[in-house]
Amino acid sequence: MSYAIGAAIGGRLSDLWSVRQVITLGTIIQIMAMLACIQWHASNNSLYLIAALSGSAIGCIHPPIIAGLTKGGLTRLGTKLTSTRLYRYSLSWNLGLICGQTGGGWLFPINPTLPLIAGVLLMVGVLILVRLNHTFTMPVSETMYREASVVPKEARTFVYLGWLANISGAMGMSTIIHLFPHLAHELAISPPVHGIMLAANRIMVVITYSLMHSLTFWRYRFSTTLLVQLSALIGLILLTYGRTVIFLTIGLLLFALLTGFNYFSSIFYSTTSFSRTRQGMVSGLHEASLAFGFAAGAFGGGIVGLRLGSRGPYQMVAVVLVLTALIQFGVYINMRRHQNLRD
Repeated sequence: MSYAIGAAIGGRLSDLWSVRQVITLGTIIQIMAMLACIQWHASNNSLYLIAALSGSAIGCIHPPIIAGLTKGGLTRLGTKLTSTRLYRYSLSWNLGLICGQTGGGWLFPINPTLPLIAGVLLMVGVLILVRLNHTFTMPVSETMYREASVVPKEARTFVYLGWLANISGAMGMSTIIHLFPHLAHELAISPPVHGIMLAANRIMVVITYSLMHSLTFWRYRFSTTLLVQLSALIGLILLTYGRTVIFLTIGLLLFALLTGFNYFSSIFYSTTSFSRTRQGMVSGLHEASLAFGFAAGAFGGGIVGLRLGSRGPYQMVAVVLVLTALIQFGVYINMRRHQNLRD
């Protein structure tokens, strides 16, 4: 939740202040938070405050980076270059996530503070790169960049549809990350096997990014959005009732398809449908919608799992997925009706 709030505020600050300055601020706060974690013991309640501070700090890093990468809009960058930058960004943070989890797992048994020390060193490297990079100091002028002619009229609606889809998609992914190991343990699936299953889930997300970058048929087509959500619903059904590794893995892969689609489509629509002077704000709201879904999935999934068992969280996400899909359908129909009236 702190990341959701930090992303919304940090994104807007990057519009009003400076992309590089906001990233610098977030990086420094994150370094301080990790240094504080090294000093305090786990029993100290201050760790909860530090965790919230860390989430807010990261919220001041990611949205401004997205805004900085896409400054200039479609008119200056073009659709291909915009998509390429977003694709590389998506791959890079997924690679960082995989390396952080893997490396942290190897370092922790040696000394519990080593993962944090490694994180501090990496963030210092980020700080140096940000200060040396002049890309994020590029001025923004509304009169310089006018992209209205290259963006479809319905683009703004797809931004809102993407934010709605992010909530249910992130809820499901959060539930999988935090609660699937519990289900795997109940089914006597060994840690190495369920680790591979979760790795396959993340690999499918990356594959989806790659396909969406190479293919363009999905852009501004609501039917594709509904089809992907249907596949995710089937995946949730398999996670609810499946008992074998193969069926559960298929369920994880089908839901990963939705996760990858939602993220890449939402970030593409958000960064290409608004004026350049609001780029940080919409990037922050894009990230905030994801963070809200992740928080709701972890918190709500934990409560539902406690009351209904290890399968309950996936049933919860399925209900939310259907509800958000119905809302999206209503918004899309309303958009088409107004567009037909204008035409």
